[in-house]
Parts: sequence; C-alpha cells; structure tokens
Amino acid sequence: MEYSIPEINNGVAKVQFTDGTWTFVQLASDMTEADLDDLVYRITPPHLLSGTTPSFLSAGTTRTAAKIPAEEVVDPRPQWLQNRQAAYGPLEAQIEYLTENGLDAWVAKVAQIKADNPKPSE
Repeated sequence: MEYSIPEINNGVAKVQFTDGTWTFVQLASDMTEADLDDLVYRITPPHLLSGTTPSFLSAGTTRTAAKIPAEEVVDPRPQWLQNRQAAYGPLEAQIEYLTENGLDAWVAKVAQIKADNPKPSE
C-alpha cells in the first residue's frame, strides 16, 4: 500500500493514500521507517485493502452478527497441584507471610498445604 506524507507539523504527519483519502499520525523521534510503515498499514482505510472472499459469502447475502463463544480453557496441571498453588497464593503474599510470620511458620504452612493436597503416589 503506497502512501505519501505531504506535510508534517509539530510532530504530526498528514498521510495521504493513493485514492486521495488522508489522515494524521503522531510521530515520535525514536520511530523507525518500519514503525511508520506499520502504523500507516494498521490505519489504512478498509476499501484500499485487498483480501480473499470465503466460499460461504457472496454479494447480496444477509447474515446475522454473533459473538463467537469463548473457548473453555482447560488447565493442564493435575488437580492436586492446582489446589496447592491456589493455597500458596501469589508470590507477593508468600513473601509477606514469610516476613510477618518467619521461616518456621512458613515451613509449617507449606507442610499443611501439602498434607491437605497430597500428591498421588506414582
């Protein structure tokens, strides 16, 4: 997609496309040529882009817009491990527990979590 920059004012460039449509983009001093080309590509008017028509679609077709249902994410970790990691909590909470309660209390807490959520024998 070719474009031209007919003017630049105060770090803002006017981008003109081949059909005469135009827009403005904010520039940055550390921007590379590739950055500019990517930015302009992402804002190219849809009528100037090209693609391929899927086989199910033709001009004059009426369709109903619908949201694609979210895929169910399956956690690959075994349940006992999921339970342990949930009981441990985030790293920040673990560090806070250690600093407020000491290492011995932390070791006891970890032992209890492991006892409550045993790893199955292999």
